[in-house]
Amino acid sequence: MTTLSDTAIREQVENQLALYPCTYDFAAIRAFLMGETVAPAEINPVALFTIFWEEQPAFADKAASQAFYGAFTALWHRLGEHTKKKSPFRLTRLDVPTTGAQLEHYLNVRGGEINSLHAGFLQGKDSSELTDEACGLVAILSACSFVIQRLWGEVYVDSESDQLDKDVVNQIKRFESNVNKDVANFVWKTARLQQAGRILR
Repeated sequence: MTTLSDTAIREQVENQLALYPCTYDFAAIRAFLMGETVAPAEINPVALFTIFWEEQPAFADKAASQAFYGAFTALWHRLGEHTKKKSPFRLTRLDVPTTGAQLEHYLNVRGGEINSLHAGFLQGKDSSELTDEACGLVAILSACSFVIQRLWGEVYVDSESDQLDKDVVNQIKRFESNVNKDVANFVWKTARLQQAGRILR
């Protein structure tokens, strides 16, 4: 079990992303790996890096390679702790947006996290391959995605001040109050199904 704090792990991973850029940010990578952690098949975390980089980064020396893999291994182990109910998985902390511009950033991050968690779990499988229990849990993520898609319509507000309507802000607050509970339940319950071998038909 890692002894590093979440903040220290994030700093290590983001330092590596700065050195070896890819199209995924920390929030999306973290969510994708969380999905992979509770996926039906065993995963080699080192092999997962090919998903984020088209080819292995060119390391200057052995120390650089160890720093890279060490950062992601620490993240992987930390995510494994979230499969226990006493350590629930939480999405990236975000402020509730009050303007269209802020909402666009919010939806990009939240949408990326939900989609990445979903994709990491499914591993390219179709929902028809899942048990009814697993499909029910995936539906939780689909419901979150539906809310996010609906909120995209509010990004381009018809106002010079770019201020969101109060009802929209309240809707986002309600979503935020529920989404972490939803994803934590998804992770914990799929982990139980994984252990029991009840994800795939």
